[in-house]
Amino acid sequence: MVKSFIKNTQRRFQNKVQKEGSVWLKPYLFLLAFLRPVYFNKEFLLLNGLRREPKSGQQSFIFFTVHKSASTFIKNTIIKLIGPSHITAVELSGYLSRKRQEKYYNNPAFMKKVLYKTGYFFGAFRAFYPFPDLDKFKILLVLRDPRDVLTSFYFSTLYNHPLSTKTVYEERKKYETYTIDEYVLETAPAMQKKYAAYCKNLLNRSNVLFLKYEDMISDFSNWLHTLNSFLELKDNEEQLQEIIAATTFKVDKEDPKSFIRNIKSGDHLNKLKTETINKLNELFFNELKMLGYKI
Repeated sequence: MVKSFIKNTQRRFQNKVQKEGSVWLKPYLFLLAFLRPVYFNKEFLLLNGLRREPKSGQQSFIFFTVHKSASTFIKNTIIKLIGPSHITAVELSGYLSRKRQEKYYNNPAFMKKVLYKTGYFFGAFRAFYPFPDLDKFKILLVLRDPRDVLTSFYFSTLYNHPLSTKTVYEERKKYETYTIDEYVLETAPAMQKKYAAYCKNLLNRSNVLFLKYEDMISDFSNWLHTLNSFLELKDNEEQLQEIIAATTFKVDKEDPKSFIRNIKSGDHLNKLKTETINKLNELFFNELKMLGYKI
């Protein structure tokens, strides 16, 4: 109930910022800063050494991905499978600013105190970080064709990403005059570094399950059963079928301002110029090949 109130309050103030400009920005960001520890209470307690005791001896999970890859849906699906009474889900990146993420996530000594090895589900992290003892966790890596990610990120940056920080607001103002091709080419190098780091550090680890976004939307049943096996969950076929029956990946009409704009794979082929796609193919050549995407 409290989280619902905070979300509704954020939406109202966000609309004022978008319609009336920066005059509302400072009070809006102040409000978010004030409410964030309340909304992200589990994350606040964990980072300040006031953690709740694990609900079970379930091996902890770490979820790595990138933006625009259905991370919220996947997180919620995992919680449904395991059960909220058996695992505590924390979203540190939702609570921390980008600056504080870089500070904490790149500090192995600090993260060793935060990343408990039982009872927790950590994620989503949208870049690789040198967390300590990664071999002690179950790790899920879900990636999407980076060319589609960049295409989708353009619409998210300009239209539908929540104005949760000053950085998000500034990026929206910066890129509002960019064409989609200009945006994609400017942001592609940073995205390529993320994919390269994932390929180098996580692929082929015995405790890592790599799944594709595209396989999820094309054959969700098989995708979900693979995830379920990795989580070592048994005798829950009825629950799996309920999740499958309640899930759809169809969008009746594409809306640039909708959070779920376009789910289909290969959207970059419809949105980007041929020369832009060629440059992306060259930039991501190694990663596309390693991850099994067509060039």
